[in-house]
Amino acid sequence: MLPLSMKRFVVALCHNCGEPRVVRMPARSFMCFRCGSRNAVSKVKLIGATDDIDEATYIAKKFKMGRYNSSFFSEGLS
Repeated sequence: MLPLSMKRFVVALCHNCGEPRVVRMPARSFMCFRCGSRNAVSKVKLIGATDDIDEATYIAKKFKMGRYNSSFFSEGLS
């Protein structure tokens, strides 16, 4: 598994409202579409990392729908 810094996309949770967001790396921060807060990538919870935009979108949607398995998401962060 490649280190997180080598992945092209990460799925991060907003520190204010918890909304998942796909972030293209090597971004330092991102703005939440739901609440508008600015988030530093280094300070938020990351739930997935991948090189495929479709897979990153799938992870974010699955998390948002509440049907996720925590072991599925932790595997992408190893």
